[in-house]
Amino acid sequence: MSDRAVSDTLGFVFVFAIVLSMVGLVTAVGMTGLQDARDVERVNNAERALDILGDNMEDIADRGAPSRATEVKLQDASLTLDRPVEFVVSGERSGGSSVVFTNTYEVSPIVYEADSSDERVVYAFDALFRTRGDSGTFVRRPSLVLTDERVLIPAFVTRPDEGATTSVGGSGTFLIRADKAASDVLAARTDGPYDVNLTVRSPRAALWERELSSRPDVTCGDVVEPPDAYPSVSCHVNGTARVHVVSTSVDMTFAD
Repeated sequence: MSDRAVSDTLGFVFVFAIVLSMVGLVTAVGMTGLQDARDVERVNNAERALDILGDNMEDIADRGAPSRATEVKLQDASLTLDRPVEFVVSGERSGGSSVVFTNTYEVSPIVYEADSSDERVVYAFDALFRTRGDSGTFVRRPSLVLTDERVLIPAFVTRPDEGATTSVGGSGTFLIRADKAASDVLAARTDGPYDVNLTVRSPRAALWERELSSRPDVTCGDVVEPPDAYPSVSCHVNGTARVHVVSTSVDMTFAD
């Protein structure tokens, strides 16, 4: 009979402890990874829903639809019609000094925010952003044409409906209802050249600067950050031959 340093019982205890610790480690890591994956998928679903909202807004603006409703599923998240941001569109004849047209559009962004992270999905002016803290990216580029041959600015003006519910949260399925309120043509000119300027005052001004300045015929200034107002950036196209600026005002509300 051979001698043994430890008993079979003690060996079993050691093996069982190792197995149990490994199961606990895998469970802890796996649950964290599962939670992270679930959070990402929730935001992805919100992104897809707000992208559909953008398509529905184009139906209202371009195809004459009187209203549209977009379904959004919330899971520990909120949906808010946020404080207005400003888009200022103006134009003058190239080489001149007098402004030919100008208007300021106040747009209420639609913001999805998950309770478990600082990631947001934002729809504003037919653009869709995905942001985290001070960084972010466009996931839907705005339907703007900004070239030295043609400037086309469809201004999608989302605003609260009278007596509207402008914030919902928790878990459940909600509708974003959009009703066309008005349409107006600011400029429809083919006798250029014109110099056209677009100024954006928004918490996401830096993202707008990066997006607009990536276009070959657009020049943007630096982002200005005043202490008591939203950051702003001004971008312009010089010497464009044709200009068309039209706004569509849409009353928004959330419903369950």
